[in-house]
Amino acid sequence: MRKFLAPFVLAATMVAPADAAITVLAQYRMGEADPGAAPGLPGANPTLPSVGATGLTRFGDPAYGVVRPPFQNSQLAMAFDGADDRYEAGAVLSTVTDNFGVEAWVKSNGRTTQNALIAYNGNTGSSGWGLFRTGAEYGFLYGGVVLDGVVPVTTNWTHLALVRDGGTNRFYVNGQLIQSSAGGPNVPAGRFMVGGNPLVPTEGFDGEIDEVRVFTFAPGAFTPADLNLPVFLPPEPVPTGHPWSLLLVGLLLLASGALLLRSGRV
Repeated sequence: MRKFLAPFVLAATMVAPADAAITVLAQYRMGEADPGAAPGLPGANPTLPSVGATGLTRFGDPAYGVVRPPFQNSQLAMAFDGADDRYEAGAVLSTVTDNFGVEAWVKSNGRTTQNALIAYNGNTGSSGWGLFRTGAEYGFLYGGVVLDGVVPVTTNWTHLALVRDGGTNRFYVNGQLIQSSAGGPNVPAGRFMVGGNPLVPTEGFDGEIDEVRVFTFAPGAFTPADLNLPVFLPPEPVPTGHPWSLLLVGLLLLASGALLLRSGRV
């Protein structure tokens, strides 16, 4: 039975996860590890991992997004056009079928037709596992086994995670467990892909993808705290000595004076 996500906002007090319980096989920050990366420029070829040794080859024209992801330590994301843009490795990152996870931050442009690959390890027609947009819902795919939509797509930045733990599939959205189910994937074979599917050209993601991670863990060791849910960035302070800061101080002093006059204290 599907469970749909209630409105959910990550608290500003959340702390970065402790990764001691998981082994990160690969992490693609979609820009931060690429020399010379900047918003609006074409994506590097290859885009480099911050964890792991497998770079991803560029196809089409993905570019570094101009919309800054709203979480700490991420300065860039990768924008995909929903057509021929994608990144891929020449092989799968892992052949495990249990006690694994794949996660990513995504920001859709709003398309709700057809399907779209977000991050996938294997052959989407017959093997492996990964994150998908299934029409108007975010969900997951086990190639040749199941394609399941779990939660409605929005145009907000959203964290998605598929975790298979001890034979149970768990789908998390913004750190909340939304669905649990049984049934497992076939052994991954093929390649690892982000943002598009060379086997089905119409399954390109329209929007931005960031902070893609693939990890494994010992049976029973995973907790939601292991997901990549960093602290949100605080508002940027007004620089000291800037004319705006002097104006702000002046306005605050005037407001304080007005309150004192009303209270009869001056």
